[in-house]
Amino acid sequence: MDYYNMDFYLNENNLIIDKENVAENLKEIKQFYDLLKVKNYKLCIKDNLDLDYKNLNADKSISTLLVFLKYLDPIETYGVNTIDCDEVDPFIDNYYFIELMSLCHKYDNNIILSSANEHEIVNSEYKVNINKRTEIVKNIIGKSKLEEYLIFNPAPKNINEVFKKAELEFPHIKFTDRAYKTANSREDIYKQYGFMKLLNIFRVLETLVYPFLKGKLQGFFEDSIEEEFKKQTNGIEFSHESDSTMNKYGKKREVTINGKKIKMSYHIKLGDNRMYFIYHKEDDCIYIGHSGEHLQIADQ
Repeated sequence: MDYYNMDFYLNENNLIIDKENVAENLKEIKQFYDLLKVKNYKLCIKDNLDLDYKNLNADKSISTLLVFLKYLDPIETYGVNTIDCDEVDPFIDNYYFIELMSLCHKYDNNIILSSANEHEIVNSEYKVNINKRTEIVKNIIGKSKLEEYLIFNPAPKNINEVFKKAELEFPHIKFTDRAYKTANSREDIYKQYGFMKLLNIFRVLETLVYPFLKGKLQGFFEDSIEEEFKKQTNGIEFSHESDSTMNKYGKKREVTINGKKIKMSYHIKLGDNRMYFIYHKEDDCIYIGHSGEHLQIADQ
């Protein structure tokens, strides 16, 4: 998968104006940096950051946090042509923000990262209307939104990339060779359903179904976990195969894992497609073993 470089421009507004919580805000920026570093993405900050370094460095609890700012990539501000406030939609009359939008325009960047405590620059995206052209800049607010963004971006271009991204993002979800092969044969159907929606299904498998099958999720039974899965995936169903189906057609649901044949006893329903899976105790993960046509059942 082509994980191209993405630059995230830090919106420093809250760091500058919230003088009572500088340490807290710096810690949040460090969390942003750590999340992006794992992905080899850059957190960028203006080279003219308007901080009172002399007074801040006098506070040891802050000075130790200020050190890490040197690891952020600087955005050169010299010579930038500042755009007008009314060229940004929604309108915000804020110098730091307008300068940041001007830098986004100059360097063709479309992502900014804001503090969870930001109270002024709170829209999820801003439009820069300049030279009869509209540029859209996405505003990611807070750590949780950044984590969510990184799961689903960059957007996968085909079913193979969906599976590879799912394996990277969700440590307890794995795919067999058969899963890749059967999915490739029905690429158009999955594309029509939506690759981002598929990633969300795998996210729910990781966060809900995996701990349930492992026996670590309290308060759910088979019926209720299926209902919760349906709720979190906007109507997608998963279920356990019947005993009669497994007895009669279990062999069709066999996959080889670590040299052993394992029967997949669960499936996810996606239109005419089915994703068959099983929790593998030895590897402590869910294996997706088949991602194609609906396999035969006992009452057919």
